[in-house]
Amino acid sequence: MFGTTHPQPPHRKEVAMQIVQQEQRAFATTELTVDPPSGDVVPLQDAPPIRFSVACTLAEYMGILREHIGFLFRQMPKAKRLRQTTVPLAVGVLALLSAWVAGPGWARNTFAAASVLSFLSLPFTLDMWIVLIAPPVFLVKKRRMPVCAFRIDGQGIERSSRLGTFVKSWDEVKMVRRYRRGYLLMFARGGMPIPFRCLDRRQQEQMRIYTTARGLGRVS
Repeated sequence: MFGTTHPQPPHRKEVAMQIVQQEQRAFATTELTVDPPSGDVVPLQDAPPIRFSVACTLAEYMGILREHIGFLFRQMPKAKRLRQTTVPLAVGVLALLSAWVAGPGWARNTFAAASVLSFLSLPFTLDMWIVLIAPPVFLVKKRRMPVCAFRIDGQGIERSSRLGTFVKSWDEVKMVRRYRRGYLLMFARGGMPIPFRCLDRRQQEQMRIYTTARGLGRVS
């Protein structure tokens, strides 16, 4: 009834293609877009607002910042990404050679400083700059807004702190990215991180409904 032929083992090329496809699907899952909602979707006008308070940590802030800058770099056109490497490298080498030729004095020091700054602007130094710059910026923000209270509904986002109330409609949200430590809501000027630990499962599901209903899960 099942025939007399034996099933042939999959070809090595087919197995390799399946592995590549699985890895691509796994990468797309962590490539930080907003996942579509699962199950029955509650109408936006009937959905309860999301309310929570948050005091963002330095690790969360730096993690979201690092992933977002990496995402922006990957979105650059290939030619621009290439210039981000070749131009600083060429300037750095040229300044270093000029410093060697100039001999002792202010000219050598100037060319040497220019060379160092050029090499420090290469893409692989990104993590170093984040470690140096992010903590002071975070501490200033933390001092100004130690705790923020959020209210998110179908109309928009409201954030309250001791500095006052910040209100934005969903039409003002340019992009919502889902990173490993939380969401990042991007506006025309600036962004707003929301750590996952502040949202329960229902609230995360509701967040996906709000964003996917407006097509904000990808770059607009």
